[in-house]
Amino acid sequence: MRVRAGQDGQALPLVVLVGAVLLFGGIAAFWLGRAQAAHGQAQTAADLAAISAGRRLREVLPAIAAAPERSRNGWRDEIRRVAERIAAENGVALDAFAWPEGARWPPTMVQVTVSARGPAGTRVPAAARAAITPGAGDLPDSWSHGGGGQYAGPLVLRDGKPTCPAVATAFDRMDAAARRDGVDLVVNSGFRSDAEQAVLFRRHPDPKWVAPPGRSRHRNATELDLGGSGGAWTWLSAHAHDFGFVQRYSWEPWHYGYLPGCGGLQGVESTRSGGVVDPLPAWVPSRYRGLVMRGASVGGVPPVILAALLQAESGYDRWATSSVGAQGIAQFMPATARGLDLHDPFDPAQAIPAAGRLLGAHLREFGSIPLALAAYNAGAGAVHRFDGVPPFAETRAYVARIMALAGDPTMTGPVKPGRPGGVTLVRMDDLLA
Repeated sequence: MRVRAGQDGQALPLVVLVGAVLLFGGIAAFWLGRAQAAHGQAQTAADLAAISAGRRLREVLPAIAAAPERSRNGWRDEIRRVAERIAAENGVALDAFAWPEGARWPPTMVQVTVSARGPAGTRVPAAARAAITPGAGDLPDSWSHGGGGQYAGPLVLRDGKPTCPAVATAFDRMDAAARRDGVDLVVNSGFRSDAEQAVLFRRHPDPKWVAPPGRSRHRNATELDLGGSGGAWTWLSAHAHDFGFVQRYSWEPWHYGYLPGCGGLQGVESTRSGGVVDPLPAWVPSRYRGLVMRGASVGGVPPVILAALLQAESGYDRWATSSVGAQGIAQFMPATARGLDLHDPFDPAQAIPAAGRLLGAHLREFGSIPLALAAYNAGAGAVHRFDGVPPFAETRAYVARIMALAGDPTMTGPVKPGRPGGVTLVRMDDLLA
């Protein structure tokens, strides 16, 4: 078939048009690909920068919690530099760094915003958050214990061994001091039930080395068998008494008992100085220290946890109120105060022991300090409903903040992934482990 010359001329514009479309389509695809690649680079770098900054935040959180207000900018700059370095190593610029929780102190979350170089000199932004959140679970069935005079209260783990919460808190403070001296303390044994003691005694029935069932001090949940590296026993012999621990038997350099008992209650009698060792942090106001100790005694809770709760709730402002109606130094809602027979929530002499009673009741119900704190903040019903710390940002930050104030920022858990407002929440339970 033969095509006329006129028809050749009519086909030429169509060929040119198709070619132009293909050309511009290729260019658009090229630029779009570059933009997508830049966005992927930016988001990955933002995630990594947030994770690294979150790691550093968790490491220094106890120090931040105890730091004076004037030093806050210095801590912010230090953690920002971590995020800035990671961003630069991944080829992006750090545009912003923030504590998303604003004025709440200490912070438990970081947010970074970065930008990567896109096509034609454009900047492609991305953001990420990383948070320290509490993790808590049920007590293992093997911890079932009670009756016969042995300890029957809540237990927490240290180095995989069950201990009374007050003893665990005292050990944490002692362990931190030992680490500063280059000594690593390890809990080899904590609470032992009479049934467990019976098994040990059958294996080695020598009362000098293994107490018979019903006589072991470990049944009181006040005893720790300790080991470690860097001259642990020598360090313990010199310093354990400063934290309320005493070596029980001269022939057992590893066996230390906590003198105040499982409740951390009345201060610690020093076996060397004859004085009283105050277990509360320095930031607890002097006029409230005795009330905090008595409130902890009433509730059977670690004094440092009650002290940190009051700091987080009101900053020890007896006249504090909240927008939702919470009142006083322990921030009781009126209905809760009535339920505790608390007549004046603005009176610390009434409110602090009431806070100890309420926290202690939650601790005995849930067997976990993070869960007890979550119940104080969000209610026991919410803890039961979610079978753990509720997934409320306020509650998770509240628990993490109190644990940091008490010197233990290591209870981490997952942050639910998602993109609220275009911000990636990085899963931190593995990344901060």
